[in-house]
Amino acid sequence: MTRFVDLTHGFYDGMPSYPADWFPQFVSERTMTPETDPYGTKRTFSYLHVFPHNGTHMEYRLHFFPGAEGIDEVPLHTLIGRACVADLSEKGELEPVTGEDLERVLRPVWQEGDRLLVRTDYLYNNWGRPDYWDVPPYLTPSAAEWAIDNGASLFGLDCLTERPGDAESPVHHALLAAGIPLLEYVTNMHELTKQVVQLVALPMKAAGAEAAPTRVIAMEDTDG
Repeated sequence: MTRFVDLTHGFYDGMPSYPADWFPQFVSERTMTPETDPYGTKRTFSYLHVFPHNGTHMEYRLHFFPGAEGIDEVPLHTLIGRACVADLSEKGELEPVTGEDLERVLRPVWQEGDRLLVRTDYLYNNWGRPDYWDVPPYLTPSAAEWAIDNGASLFGLDCLTERPGDAESPVHHALLAAGIPLLEYVTNMHELTKQVVQLVALPMKAAGAEAAPTRVIAMEDTDG
């Protein structure tokens, strides 16, 4: 039997967004309702004003490297397959996730080419807090180096990628330069019962975009 766990942090009207003028909010607008359907067939049509970085999304090289590959060019084989969960749910506010942490929790199960998921439960436990973006656990450059050196094909996480306030974005630069897609705002990893799962992470195919909303599903073999 296969158990499915939805790891997607969805989009909804009024959802919190990063507090910056350049960071738009998600808006869902009804362009037709059952009452306004001119044919009387009670259809509903929606116009989604989507900024990918509000919910679960995948980023690729164009995000930091002008002229590089966009989200529609992520190699398909990276989007589906074996994933290992680094359970670091003991991490508190502003605690770094390091390469040492990943080595400690992943080495017994890791295989080159695996997808890497960092679990801190920060998003699940703290989404909606006014200081959400100010005090999260975050990745260090050594965590990116561990992923690159050990052949990770994708890097997902439920905390922040960079240390709050670090405008240099060293983790983004390292991972994306190495061709490792970043899967941000993953959630619900506390529902997983196994460290190794099968992962499906499918971003919207949007030509010329640096990122896209992504539906993320983990599958566990309950017979094993």
